[in-house]
Amino acid sequence: MAEVHSDSRVTALDCEILRGAFRKSVAENRIAEREWRMHAKLLARELTGLDDIDPDILDWIVRK
Repeated sequence: MAEVHSDSRVTALDCEILRGAFRKSVAENRIAEREWRMHAKLLARELTGLDDIDPDILDWIVRK
């Protein structure tokens, strides 16, 4: 997933992978809930190589 998408889109599979990685990271690093959105944004940028991540995707990733 680290490769840059030529069309700059995040696929449904990418989203599932991101959400799983996010949840694991939050649990392992004991990240406070108030920091979840920023953590999700940074993680998504790192894993996708994209600078802009759709806010709706971020909402879905951090949703309980």
